[in-house]
Amino acid sequence: MSQENVEIVRGIWEAFARFEFPAEAFADDVEWHTASDLPDRETCRGVPAVQRMLAEGWALVVEPACRAEELVDAGDSVVVRWRGWGKGRTSGLPIEWHEAHTYALRDGKVAQVREFRSWPEALEAAGLQE
Repeated sequence: MSQENVEIVRGIWEAFARFEFPAEAFADDVEWHTASDLPDRETCRGVPAVQRMLAEGWALVVEPACRAEELVDAGDSVVVRWRGWGKGRTSGLPIEWHEAHTYALRDGKVAQVREFRSWPEALEAAGLQE
């Protein structure tokens, strides 16, 4: 099952790279927890809320791009190291960021996503070590 989970998450990231949201890959009651160090951190519940949160975030970027750089099998979850870049909509300055997420799957769908600022944090949260 765990390799199947990796393939599910890989497909999600292929869609994200095209700035598409594959709603069918997420459980209806999905929870997305933004990074804990954000001043406006939040937990989005349900597919529409997650989709809206992601769209609002990317709306701040001109010429956006993103790519999953590494996917690691963690049993019932998958850890993803990813990179995003573009230009700030207001400033026009180039921006780039690196994050890591854990994707917990249930019955072949993503049930929970947690954002982390660093790869070691995400691996630790998934019960793995770098």
